[in-house]
Amino acid sequence: MHAADWFTLAYTVLGGLGIFLFGMKLLSESLQALASDFIRKLIGWLTNNRVIAMGVGVLLTVIVQSSSVTTVMLVGFINAGLMSLTQAVGVILGANIGTTITGWIIAIKIGKYGLLLVGGGFVPFFFLKSVGWKNVGKVLIALGMVFLGLQFMSGGFKPLSKTDDFHSMLQWFQADNTLSVLACVGLGCLLTFIVQSSSAMLAITMSLAATGQIDYQTAAALVLGENIGTTITMHLAAIGGTIDAKRASYAHIMFNVIGVTVMVIIFPWYTEIVESIVDNSPGMISGLFKTSGETAVEGVDPLIMMKIAAGHSLFNITNNLFFLPLLPLLVKLVTWLKPDKGMKSKKRLKLSGALGNISPELAIGEAEGEVRLMRDVVLDSYRDAAKYVRLQSDDPALFQHIDHLEHVTDNIQMEVTLFLTEVMQLSMTPDQARRGYALIRISDELESIVDYCQNLSKYRARMFRENLKFTDDARNDLDELLASTGTFLENAAGFIIEHHEAAMNDEEVRELIRLSDSIGERADAIRDSHLKRVQEGRCDAIAGMVFSDVVVAMRRIKNHTVNLIDARIGRWEERREALRNLERKTTQRIAAAVDGS
Repeated sequence: MHAADWFTLAYTVLGGLGIFLFGMKLLSESLQALASDFIRKLIGWLTNNRVIAMGVGVLLTVIVQSSSVTTVMLVGFINAGLMSLTQAVGVILGANIGTTITGWIIAIKIGKYGLLLVGGGFVPFFFLKSVGWKNVGKVLIALGMVFLGLQFMSGGFKPLSKTDDFHSMLQWFQADNTLSVLACVGLGCLLTFIVQSSSAMLAITMSLAATGQIDYQTAAALVLGENIGTTITMHLAAIGGTIDAKRASYAHIMFNVIGVTVMVIIFPWYTEIVESIVDNSPGMISGLFKTSGETAVEGVDPLIMMKIAAGHSLFNITNNLFFLPLLPLLVKLVTWLKPDKGMKSKKRLKLSGALGNISPELAIGEAEGEVRLMRDVVLDSYRDAAKYVRLQSDDPALFQHIDHLEHVTDNIQMEVTLFLTEVMQLSMTPDQARRGYALIRISDELESIVDYCQNLSKYRARMFRENLKFTDDARNDLDELLASTGTFLENAAGFIIEHHEAAMNDEEVRELIRLSDSIGERADAIRDSHLKRVQEGRCDAIAGMVFSDVVVAMRRIKNHTVNLIDARIGRWEERREALRNLERKTTQRIAAAVDGS
């Protein structure tokens, strides 16, 4: 081949690879947008049950179309303390199975219809207003680009069949003995490590096989190496993460390396089984994958791409089913290999890996989990502050604990804001963007509530220092206000993460509105009673000032709690006004009925 031919080959293959990778990225984004609600449910299904965890991993990876995205996001969940090591390892097992769907997408015999898919997706994407139909259009366009990219790559590799130097080099990678199988495994691992995409390497491998540049045995060995190479993405993401994140990455490497080692030992039987299964598959199934006509290459097995996809699936399914019963032992093993060394890692919410490896829906789910933890800290802070205000003698340890919780919420609020600021640079649906902004505002309101809880403890501590006391009436008023505000905060906190606007019960919202209004009215009544006590000289002046500060702080807590609900469901004032109008009309109807009788 002349230099010009090599140049043509290079830009054709690289251009095809670029179209393929862009198509895979677009496919991942559009599938996530279509299935965002389902992804939220999947995350909620996670338990320590290894079978369920593996099932979640399979479904997540099928949706996001990348095991790297799934495993990188797992590191984020572990770092934030939202997922246990056992859960993570189970999901990784499932991700290894889910990623095999990419091979079947590549292998299916519709490459020549790539432009048809792009054209079919163009219509709903550009001309329909429905977000759902636009995402369907993006899925079709993405699939079309995947197949077009593969077609370009296959066309670019065809001239290599006439190149003697290339065939001489391939003699080292014929996978006809153990040494050459190991060489192919090593090459597949190295190239995947460099490219940082097992999907890209799988596409290149299948394109080379489809054009007759490599045989099935060589392709199978390369794919085995690619399974090891893909583990590096999670390992790099775990660097600087918690101890459990590192353990999960070691588990990922361990069962892929062990599985590939076993397959290398039984390689001739492994490939023979795959070929036997595919060759004896029903004609209706094999017809979907058999190359024929213009796409067929003389002397190349027409089912070779199906065999590569089937071998990829067989390896991952058998390997993971073997490790599934041994998962508790695997967790113990990586815990032993990577001990704590007497130090616990600090849980942090932060991006793991490059933005390109982040799933918007999973990232928002991670942030929601962190805000859920923050909400629990806020509720603990309020309970402790209320307890401290009710004390008759000082408790320095409790005061310090409230102060500590304030610093904790400061850190969480900062991490959530920075995290979501980066995540929202990704391509997101309007609903995802709205939820992201809502979470930033919710974390800010929660942090403000804890600030006022800290203020409550400071006001009470001042009274202990100066040996001041509230009157019995003042204590009773404060006790009532603390109780009602605490009830309002706890009820409202139940909605800010678990409920979305569409899922909220109108009567529950009305009850929250009534409770909010009653707290405001009661605070006004308490203030009037306090002023009366001051005027009558029944209240110490300084103690009276502290009492006023406490009531103001309680009002601020109530107001920030209202803002929490507004951030999640919106239109709080509209709903409040609608409730008042409804109650006004109801009162008028009752009065009219009484007058008529």
